[in-house]
Amino acid sequence: MPNLRACLAPVLLLACSLPLSAQTPLLADLKREAVAEVAGMQTLTQQLVDQIFSYSELAFQKFETSRYLTALLERNGFRVERGVAKIPTAWVATYGAGKPVIALMTDIDCIPRASQKPGVAYHDPLVEGAPGHGEGSLAVAGLAMKIA
Repeated sequence: MPNLRACLAPVLLLACSLPLSAQTPLLADLKREAVAEVAGMQTLTQQLVDQIFSYSELAFQKFETSRYLTALLERNGFRVERGVAKIPTAWVATYGAGKPVIALMTDIDCIPRASQKPGVAYHDPLVEGAPGHGEGSLAVAGLAMKIA
């Protein structure tokens, strides 16, 4: 997994959405660096999606997904708090200290009876009637971002 700077690359892209002509030279350089960091994570991102996709866990039953992601984060320097809100599969991962505080939240539940082979753009279940993410890719039901 990339360092913290690479983890923040998508956030930098959002923060640097102005046209290059309207940016300071430093901001323009940061934007180019963020684009390069994101592009350099293409293989890792696909591996993460494929692994999470393979679990096909329903809401509040994401035990393998939770173990996989929290172990990955801990190996890369994040502090992980498990069992958030008294939900065994809920967790918060933090890196560093101070300001700004950037928070990302996603929901990666699969859907009942939506088993689907990864990378296939038409309905082709791995297991007929089993839960899955559908549509041949990881379906992220929600994404929220907060910067404080």
